Amino acid sequence: AIAMAKAEEFDWKKLLDGVDLFYFSGITPAISTEIEKALENALALCREKKIRVVCDLNYRGKMWSTKDAQRVMRRLMAYVDVCIANDEDFESSLGIPAYDGDMSRGIEQIESYKEGMLEIQKQFPNCKAVASVLRNLYTVEDGDWMGIYLKDGKFYESPVHKVHSFEAVGAGDAFAGALLHSLVREFEPQELIDFSISASVLKLMIQRDFNLVTENEIQRVMESKAANLQR
Repeated sequence: AIAMAKAEEFDWKKLLDGVDLFYFSGITPAISTEIEKALENALALCREKKIRVVCDLNYRGKMWSTKDAQRVMRRLMAYVDVCIANDEDFESSLGIPAYDGDMSRGIEQIESYKEGMLEIQKQFPNCKAVASVLRNLYTVEDGDWMGIYLKDGKFYESPVHKVHSFEAVGAGDAFAGALLHSLVREFEPQELIDFSISASVLKLMIQRDFNLVTENEIQRVMESKAANLQR
């Protein structure tokens, strides 16, 4: 249904009334050229109304090519205040190399991620913060997870969480949702990245798509520092 929608069907002045934070992912403009137009209309109004914009680059090769993704996402990044970039998103969505594709060395590639995050801010100065998740996957179920957050020229790193996944879907969305929660609650940068990665790894303990956890449960994982999680 959304792929059949027309850009003019969205009354963004009404939809964005009273809104102070707007989120979209790289999947959104890949849906159709009309949704791409609708999204850019929304982002232009966000800038006018001084609404913070958060973007998860979230490249999906089954939806569009890297050429099309970079053409669109590089243009839309002009509106983005906070960017989430993981794995291949750096290069596929923005043409910024930061990941060599070897999942077995995920955590060890922290310096590569940092260089990519700095390059995002260099190329898109309006982007005030960048967040990333690093994974070192030993098997489908077992791996190490950590988060990095760049703000005001300083990097903040979460502890490394060792996880035995129950169902490895939705962790990226859980990370983004927790990051949005942290921004709305005005968490300090270190608390923000610790909270976001803790929510993400908790999702790996839950079947199906939704991260059915409470803020207190996420806080308990944060307090345990480098948690060992399994179910």
